[in-house]
Amino acid sequence: MQSSVVSLPIKENAFETSHLSALRSLFGSLENIRSSLNLDVEELLLYLSIGYLNTERIQQIGSNGYISSTNISSVADFMKIPKETARRKIKRLIAMGLVENKHGVVVSDAARWFAISRQLPLATDRPR
Repeated sequence: MQSSVVSLPIKENAFETSHLSALRSLFGSLENIRSSLNLDVEELLLYLSIGYLNTERIQQIGSNGYISSTNISSVADFMKIPKETARRKIKRLIAMGLVENKHGVVVSDAARWFAISRQLPLATDRPR
C-alpha cells in the first residue's frame, strides 16, 4: 500500500516561524528530561503533572514552600488517562524514587521537580 503525502501551502509569518521553533525546543527539552530520568513520555508527563498538582496550593494561596499531596484519581483526571494506567505508571515512579505515596501522591524532592520543570521552555508572552 502506498502512502500519500499531502503538501499544503502555508503563508509563513514571523509568529509561525517562532512557534515552530518553540515547539522544537519543547520537544527537545522533553526528550532530554525523559532520557535523563529514564522515563517514557507518559511517565514524564505524569511526574510533571503530579508536581504541578502538588503545587496548586502555592498557586492558589501563595503559601511559601508548602506542597500538598494529590490522589491518583485526580492525576488521572488531570491527564485524561485511565485511572489504572495512572496507578501503574505512578507505581513505577515510586519505585524510581521520583514520587512517594504518603497519604496521597507527592513528588519526593520538590526542589528537584522545580529544577526539572524549569528546563521546559514555557511561553509566557504570546500573541492572541
